[in-house]
Formats: sequence, C-alpha cells, structure tokens
Amino acid sequence: MMRRFSTPAIAVIAAALAIGAPDGVHAAPVPAAAVGIGKILSDAGFDVPAKSLESTDFSLESLGGGPLALSSLKGKIVFLNFWATWCGPCNIELPSMKAMYEKLKAKGLEIVAVDLMEDKKTVSDFVKAKKLPFTVLLDTDGRVGGLYGTEGIPTTFLIDRTGKILARKVGIDGPAWDSPKRLALLEKLLAL
Repeated sequence: MMRRFSTPAIAVIAAALAIGAPDGVHAAPVPAAAVGIGKILSDAGFDVPAKSLESTDFSLESLGGGPLALSSLKGKIVFLNFWATWCGPCNIELPSMKAMYEKLKAKGLEIVAVDLMEDKKTVSDFVKAKKLPFTVLLDTDGRVGGLYGTEGIPTTFLIDRTGKILARKVGIDGPAWDSPKRLALLEKLLAL
C-alpha cells in the first residue's frame, strides 16, 4: 500500500506534466534539443511536461550532514527520487538505482533520494545496510514531497542542468534503471 500526500501544488504539477498531445508532440514550444529527448522520455514511459517547467528549489537535511539545496546541483542532471524504507517498490528499484549511479556519476548524474516522513535513525540504518552511495535527504514532514505532488512512491523526476523538469516517473514499471535501455537514455541526457 502506498501512502498518499496531497497539497494544492499537486494540481499545478499534474497539469504541467500532462502530455500535451499524442506521439510526444508538445503543446508549447520547447528548445529543439528537448523535443527529441522529450519524445524519447515519453516513449520510455515517462510523463513529460507539455511546456518548460522549473523545478521548485528546496533545502533538506542530508544524511551526510548539513542541509542540501536542490539549486546547489545546477550543472548536473538530477535524478530526484521520492521514497521510503518501508516501500516495497522502492526497495525493488534501489539496487538498480545504485548500479546506475555507479556507472554514470562520473558523467554528471546526481541522484538525490528524498525519504518521506521517516526519522533519521531509521533512514540512516537502512542506507548503511544497503550501502547506498548517493545523496539521501530527509523530508520528515512530507513538505517537499507535497511541493512536488508526490501522491505515491516511488516517484522520480529527471531535472536538467538548468533546473528544468524533463520528466516524471511514478512507480517502477518498465526496465530497471541500470538496464541498457535506461542507461542509454540517461547517457543521451548527460551528453547534452
């Protein structure tokens, strides 16, 4: 069973992420490079914004110590994943996220895993046991999950180097994150 989070922001983000037309055609002009990537992302099962959509900046406590702001990661492709230790599908995708990160971090991929509504000790013990190498942030009250309209987990956003949301993926259907298909897709994004 997935926990549900709701705020008024859900309607805004959901509307912005609605695919504007069939076959990956965008309702509003977007940069030429983004059109090709948008179609590839859409064909890969991601929700792609119909128009350019800025990510919402936030700052949360990191398990590594101190706060981390999303805006501090501009210049990298950010794989922003909302999850929790108790979430079965989240646990299924974590090994492939770890493998993907290890293969692509040197090329500029940054994974930010935002744990929703759990205490620091629970998350810290879990991360140590799973040996997760990427950044883990604590959204203890679900505020940031709410800002991003996260109704179910896992939910992943791909954010480009300028801070724009490229796509959203809810759930774990489709190939694993470290599959050749997904790695090729992410390598294309990293090459832009």
